[in-house]
Amino acid sequence: MATLTESIALEGAWQEKVTRFDVQQIIQHAGLMVSFILLVLTGLPQKFHELAISQWWTGLLGGIEVTRSIHHFAAWLIVLVCLYHLVYIAYSTLVQKRPFPVKMIPGRHDFITLYQEIKYFLGITRERPRFDRFNWREKFDYWAIFWGMPVMGISGFILMYPVEATHLLPGWVVPAALIAHSDEAMLALTWIFLVHIFFNHFSPGIFPLNTSIFTGKVSKERYQREHPLEYERLSGGQEGIK
Repeated sequence: MATLTESIALEGAWQEKVTRFDVQQIIQHAGLMVSFILLVLTGLPQKFHELAISQWWTGLLGGIEVTRSIHHFAAWLIVLVCLYHLVYIAYSTLVQKRPFPVKMIPGRHDFITLYQEIKYFLGITRERPRFDRFNWREKFDYWAIFWGMPVMGISGFILMYPVEATHLLPGWVVPAALIAHSDEAMLALTWIFLVHIFFNHFSPGIFPLNTSIFTGKVSKERYQREHPLEYERLSGGQEGIK
């Protein structure tokens, strides 16, 4: 997951690492990663329950009731992680008086760099786009959670408590919730595996594993390559991100 509030501090000219994530951000990403993996491992066999591999996996987990229980646990966990993140932003900006993370807000520059990156990957130009603290993929990763969580959360809780839901809402909301939940889940899974995991772990210069979200640090050389605008600003003596 890309994060947004902690200013990046160069650790001295003699060192080769740049601090990108703080402990709170690392914990949030770990919670999001664990909950997402659990949701995938228990959600896919329910969606494709007619497949032999799904039935085998469900049996290995202990049956459909255990599979659903793990899925529900992971659902509550991801909701708690999202609430934790909102509290974290509020606390860091209102109490600690850190600058609001405006660098994570999408803007015109993101569309320009997206176009430039497409041309670079197609071989039309040899010039790589110059990114600031966050590139367009990282911003998409982040904001996708904000539009995906209401869809997944509301539909998921309707499916978790269908009887209670139909006491308050018409009966058609249950099948509608099933379609919304299932389709949004597949959309999120496709993006995570085809874009997020590839660019963060399998792309040249990073494969086989990007450890920055686990250690909080990125090599200076890599930071100069991936986030040159911010690196130049910080190495020029400016502190923080405004």
